[in-house]
Amino acid sequence: MITEAVTIGSIVKAVGLKGEVKLLPGPDFWPGALQAHDMDLVSKEGARKRVHVEKRRAKGMTFILKLSDVQGIDEAESVVGSDLVVSLEGLAPEQLPEAPLPCQLMDLEARLPNGEVIGGVVDILLGTDQQCLVLERAGERFLVPNVPDVVVRIDLPGGFMVLDPPEGLLDLRW
Repeated sequence: MITEAVTIGSIVKAVGLKGEVKLLPGPDFWPGALQAHDMDLVSKEGARKRVHVEKRRAKGMTFILKLSDVQGIDEAESVVGSDLVVSLEGLAPEQLPEAPLPCQLMDLEARLPNGEVIGGVVDILLGTDQQCLVLERAGERFLVPNVPDVVVRIDLPGGFMVLDPPEGLLDLRW
């Protein structure tokens, strides 16, 4: 499955009087996303507004952004609660994330190196140090760490990943 657009975070607060906003990064955030020229602010109701980042600075685990077409505190407050969505199609290769984003892994088929299908990705547990993929097969769920020693290949256009799990890993049920 190919993901064309990614929600990189949510606008959680208006900052100052000049229309700056605070972005709380989401699971699919990567630093290069803020270099994208065009993005969409998507309101809770689904209304879209095309913007680009004029200025940005890190503030702890968040970012303070000055977005085009958001002038003054009133407009900034009106976009609080909106998601910031980036199209992957218009990005230069150096702006793309190095590894697949969590949203791109959802619904991928998981296979062993011999081609045997062992399930599909139905969820992802996001930790500070690593991710665990939640795979489902025949109504049973099991966890697989998303590390290069286990997830040896990801084919996004093909819609599958190849796993080489250590012995016993797939016997552990969640």
